[in-house]
Amino acid sequence: MDLDEEVDYCPFRRFTRESLFNIERRIAEEKAVKQTEKTPAETDSSDDEGDEPSHHEPELKPNPKLEAGRKLPPSLEDFPAHLTGRPVEDLDEYYHNQLTFVVVGKDKTLYRFSATDAMFVLSPFNILRRCALYVLVHPYPFYI
Repeated sequence: MDLDEEVDYCPFRRFTRESLFNIERRIAEEKAVKQTEKTPAETDSSDDEGDEPSHHEPELKPNPKLEAGRKLPPSLEDFPAHLTGRPVEDLDEYYHNQLTFVVVGKDKTLYRFSATDAMFVLSPFNILRRCALYVLVHPYPFYI
């Protein structure tokens, strides 16, 4: 049970089919909320407001410390070695509802990739795509 507790507190989780399903579910929920906000009854009663955006939540912006191409910040330096070069769920809240995942290279550099099918054929879980990602993020691909 101690191992499960450690996994729960670890900010790094492998990007799995379940992760992709959860992202797609959050995107669908977000679209549903936007649709309910744009009901005809509300637009008729709020003609005075015009097209002002609703200010329910503050506008999220990407975290500059977790930008693609940068090294992991010191607070996240304890990256597990077994996840190096493998797809990990995105750490940045800005990308929480976007189809992306992160790969951390051996030199602790962040690389962000799309979770959509590459070339309309290769899913993020395809072995060819995973091997290509591993080679791409390796700091010295010709020195194995």
